[in-house]
Amino acid sequence: MGAKTKNKSRWIIPVVLLALVLTSCGLPTGNERPDDSKLRDGVKLLMTQFEAKHPKLINWDFAKVSAQIDRPFPLGVATEAGWSVKWPNYAPGEFAQVVVPWTILGQYPTKFKQDVNNYSGGSPVPSVIAVQISRLQQGVDDYFAAIVNTRFSKVDRTWIIFTSIPYLPVTDPAYGWAHYVNNKWVISDFGTATVGCGITPAAVQQEFGFTCPGK
Repeated sequence: MGAKTKNKSRWIIPVVLLALVLTSCGLPTGNERPDDSKLRDGVKLLMTQFEAKHPKLINWDFAKVSAQIDRPFPLGVATEAGWSVKWPNYAPGEFAQVVVPWTILGQYPTKFKQDVNNYSGGSPVPSVIAVQISRLQQGVDDYFAAIVNTRFSKVDRTWIIFTSIPYLPVTDPAYGWAHYVNNKWVISDFGTATVGCGITPAAVQQEFGFTCPGK
């Protein structure tokens, strides 16, 4: 019994020392820029998934993009949707920008910027409901876009607003409304302009800085 205890002690000390060394060096927090190899692998995965599910929406040249992502990536920035990269100079057929999801990168930041600043107001939605809204909007395609900035209306909590950020540059960012009816959330409208007009209450629209034509 005493021998077993002694053997355990031999392992405990090195493990504790290793933890102290790693802590002093600074453990990864998820806020660091992913290296180019991770970004490159993430973009390749997004392209493969997109090609399999949405072949008719492809608007890039595979050879040009392959050469583009083989070169060093721009610095980029952490956003809610993922690590966002914009190329200041790009040729026709290349990507103007990409967002590599955090789930693909395997890191989750504590600090990030909003992907787009298209509305304010409301209050944060619990993650369990945010996941429901994301699943309703995206279906089973987790690699098309991120659903972010999901917020309850303070005027009427049966309404939620959300933003959709495409990972690959195939469409513009959009926003939508979810409504709680018959004990479940449903997507009531989605798009890039005049979204929810005639559907979402005017007071809820105004809370998030939107108005409808003629209002």
